[in-house]
Amino acid sequence: MLIGLAACTPGAIQPTLTSTVPLPTAPAETPIPLASPVLPTTPPRMILVSQSSPWQDRVANWLRSRLGAQGWQIEIQPDLHAANLGAEVAGVILLTPSSDYSDFIAQHPDLRFIFIGEAPLPEASNLTQILFSADNLYFLAGYLSVLIAPDFRAGGLFPPNSETALQAFRNGAYYLCGRCVPAYGPIVTFPVTTTLSLNAPADEWQAALAELNKNRLETLFVSPEVLTPELQDHLATTGWGILTTESPQDAPSNWAVALTFDLEQGLEAAWQVETEQKQPTTVIVPLKLQTINPQWLTPGRQRLAEQVMQELQKGWIYPLTPP
Repeated sequence: MLIGLAACTPGAIQPTLTSTVPLPTAPAETPIPLASPVLPTTPPRMILVSQSSPWQDRVANWLRSRLGAQGWQIEIQPDLHAANLGAEVAGVILLTPSSDYSDFIAQHPDLRFIFIGEAPLPEASNLTQILFSADNLYFLAGYLSVLIAPDFRAGGLFPPNSETALQAFRNGAYYLCGRCVPAYGPIVTFPVTTTLSLNAPADEWQAALAELNKNRLETLFVSPEVLTPELQDHLATTGWGILTTESPQDAPSNWAVALTFDLEQGLEAAWQVETEQKQPTTVIVPLKLQTINPQWLTPGRQRLAEQVMQELQKGWIYPLTPP
């Protein structure tokens, strides 16, 4: 009864059961560091500006073999505009002799430029120049023409208005033999030269060759501007040792040697300066010999020619100064 009365007594507070067992807690987790986000990287770009230059393929092939394996993007553009120069552009190669980008180069001092051509551009702190020396090539052509001729009887075919090329050609011959006078008649001073109009018809170059051969030619250098397929086919039937600046695909037996520029070596030398020193420089493209016919250019004569090539490259020989 007392219990019942107590339960019915107003104002009584009912007890709350409270568990004394602690609630389990989750084990502390070791924080995992957040990885840095991988940002996409844009490969560097090299822009080759070329307007159908005859050297375009060789420069592009060198760029792909030298830089393509390193992930560079190689682009060929006919012209250069500031809108095409993004932050990923690492350099520009100018292969456009008809355009002057001097102002453009000056307006982009933080961008490296490489110019390839014959006439140099004004010097700039961000410009490296790779220059062809036609004078060196024609000097070597004259030297080789009389070097491989048994009696100095060498000739040359040139386009009109080639006074500088003719002078270098003659100086190269004189460098070897002074007054290149043969041992038997007709007695004239070699080399003998003549000019031929571009794309001359057959009767014109036939007459020019006949005039030269009055002096009993043994070798003939043909400038690339006047060498047509028809003329090349005719030269293959002569007994002369033929020298050119390009190698024919199927060189006839009388093709003696082709003289050309070692552009790839010039590019490599300029690139080393660009990457290692980052300072302006001028590289003269060295010469090289191709399609060597040992019956005309024997190993001993080839060594003599290579020595002259080295001296031209080092500037020890001035091709337009008479020996």
